[in-house]
Amino acid sequence: MEVFRYKTKEEARAKAADGLDNLFREISGPVLFLSSGGSSLELLNGLQIGENVTVSVLDERYSTDPAVNNFVQLFERIRPNAFIDTRVGQNEILEQLAERFEKELRMWKEKNPEGKIVITQGMGFDGHVAGIMPYPENRELFRQMFENRERWVVGYDAAGKNQYPLRITVTFPFLRQVDYSIGYIMGEAKRDALSRVTASEGSLPETPGRILREMKSVKIFTDIDKPVHIRI
Repeated sequence: MEVFRYKTKEEARAKAADGLDNLFREISGPVLFLSSGGSSLELLNGLQIGENVTVSVLDERYSTDPAVNNFVQLFERIRPNAFIDTRVGQNEILEQLAERFEKELRMWKEKNPEGKIVITQGMGFDGHVAGIMPYPENRELFRQMFENRERWVVGYDAAGKNQYPLRITVTFPFLRQVDYSIGYIMGEAKRDALSRVTASEGSLPETPGRILREMKSVKIFTDIDKPVHIRI
């Protein structure tokens, strides 16, 4: 995991966008690109992707409201030719959406065993990444939902944890397979969360963002603190 710190949000965003663009230029084979929602969508403005790239989201809010649904916002920015659609289908319940998304991810991997998975990741002020919320008060539930090796996607109710409680998200077993991750963590409100990610000690139920330490290739771009580059 590498952390790149810049003086301004604009500089950090530009560098993160360049890093993402460079990845797509370097990878000639099949790519599965999953974008985080929220501020990470800013990295997609002007992004050029080739026909070798299949696009979807890292997590989804269970909503038919186009202003809330992550896939709708993603699609409006880059309009990919190949994609995995996570818009809520007619009469589709949360669990069915999660099962459909997982099936599509597995089908892509089976079809492209040598393909690369590229993602963007933001992080909340509470330390959550993707749609994986912290559960320090119930570590067993956290383990069951997000550490199940048989599941790449889970649908659940994060009531009391987020303003959009009904959601689906990829799990830790999936994130550990990701080949390249561009982290985009902006603002003083996230200083404590980022400190907990880079700390030598901590736990996933308390700070899900610590999964970044376990993934294959992670570059975090941030405007938090002085402009230095550290490797952990």
